[in-house]
Amino acid sequence: MDQNETPFLNALIEYVKSNPTPFDVPGHKMGEMTNDLSRLISPLFFQYDINAPIGLDNLYHAKGVISKAEELAAEACHADHALFSVNGTTGGILTIISAILDTKDKIIMPRNVHKSVINALIISGAVPVFVDPFIDHELGVACGTRVEDYVRAMDENPLAKAVFVINPTYFGITSDLKRIVEEAHKRNMIVVCDEAHGSNFYFSSKLPISAMDAGADITAMSMHKNSGSLTQTSLLLVKGDRVNYSDVKRAFAMFSSTSPNHLLLASLDAARKEMALHGEELLDKTLELAKYAREKLNQIPGIYCYGEEYLKNHLSSGVYDMDLTKLVIDVTGLGIYGYDAYKEIRINDNVQLELGEVSVVLACLSPGTTKEHIDNLIHAFEKLSKKHRKSEETDIPSYHYSYPRMIVPPRDAYDAPHKIVPLTNCIGEISAETVMAYPPGIPLVIPGEIITDDAVKLIEFYSKEGGEVLKDTPEDVIKIIDRPNWYLKDSIPLSDL
Repeated sequence: MDQNETPFLNALIEYVKSNPTPFDVPGHKMGEMTNDLSRLISPLFFQYDINAPIGLDNLYHAKGVISKAEELAAEACHADHALFSVNGTTGGILTIISAILDTKDKIIMPRNVHKSVINALIISGAVPVFVDPFIDHELGVACGTRVEDYVRAMDENPLAKAVFVINPTYFGITSDLKRIVEEAHKRNMIVVCDEAHGSNFYFSSKLPISAMDAGADITAMSMHKNSGSLTQTSLLLVKGDRVNYSDVKRAFAMFSSTSPNHLLLASLDAARKEMALHGEELLDKTLELAKYAREKLNQIPGIYCYGEEYLKNHLSSGVYDMDLTKLVIDVTGLGIYGYDAYKEIRINDNVQLELGEVSVVLACLSPGTTKEHIDNLIHAFEKLSKKHRKSEETDIPSYHYSYPRMIVPPRDAYDAPHKIVPLTNCIGEISAETVMAYPPGIPLVIPGEIITDDAVKLIEFYSKEGGEVLKDTPEDVIKIIDRPNWYLKDSIPLSDL
């Protein structure tokens, strides 16, 4: 196929050029109805925001230009099939798990999965078998998961239907995906990947291996995060015959809007072309900028930006490879939390980082990153160092966290009778809600887990530091299973809890 083509984008351009009289939705009628936003950005943006007219195909029954655009995307990513998602990788994860798993089917996965995975388990009724990733207590982040731990879980759960792998984590760390795939396929298990942060892997030989190239069966990956499409756009990729593609398409239609935004679809078409033709060159430049940034940041007192040496020191822990376009910057040498650094350089230097954590901040680079961006980042950290660095040894913020133990499947806990209690009174209770800090959106507690002191302390820390704590209830309370009024057939007897 000719990766120079953009079939959907071209059809969209031709439709607008034809200057139709619009009696369909949306109501702004190709920009004729103006508002503050249309006057700010450009009437053209609204002019191209159309619905599903003749000639532009249908996302859920694609036979024309959308089908051709998806075929081009599949080829560019070495997949057999591709679907354009305008509901992000979240929509892709919901689609995948609902398509391949039934109620009570087991799926092996690391505990540091995104909240969308937990929501998919609640919807499908599937049961997770968690394997613990390596937690770097110095950095305060979860990293890769050892192949040996995956294999142990597979052998202990031979009827598990699927294995789920994060490729990469939010912080750019990957596990040995190819070996995990080999072990899972030996046992006739489907391999599912979350590549929300790994779309660039498909377009560079210098980055970790992609899910499709590693032999995984199905993945969802966010083109918008580091490959140039508009926010909310992702690709769902399928390879091989272990996954029923018809089931995937059926679930895809269930979890997607019936009015997909055509600008979003066109941005996927255009971004795929750019990365397929020029991705290697663009990402080479990005990696050079990342190298320059690391060298400069590591000359600043109290700052450390991890690089390839991190792999050598942690290979035995499941840290197999890493995306060097992500700058994980440790600020504990300044005696401050990552949250402090995150807020200060935004307020004082107008530099927006991806996130702040307990010990680190994260800066994400992409082909859109410029040297000026990097120089601004370096200057901001130089100022931060001068402000906080002391000649004497500083107190380094400590981090400790262990994942809670799950005793009830997420759907059962979500549906159970519940009550609301103060955070101070919930330790030892069974959570009936998901609690997470966003970003990155990795749950601290999920429905069915025993709430621990570690979890409560971390929830309180994020709340105090101004982080976004996402949960069903206000920050100082939590929803738990109401044990006296709860009866769960075929589950753990209350006397055993």
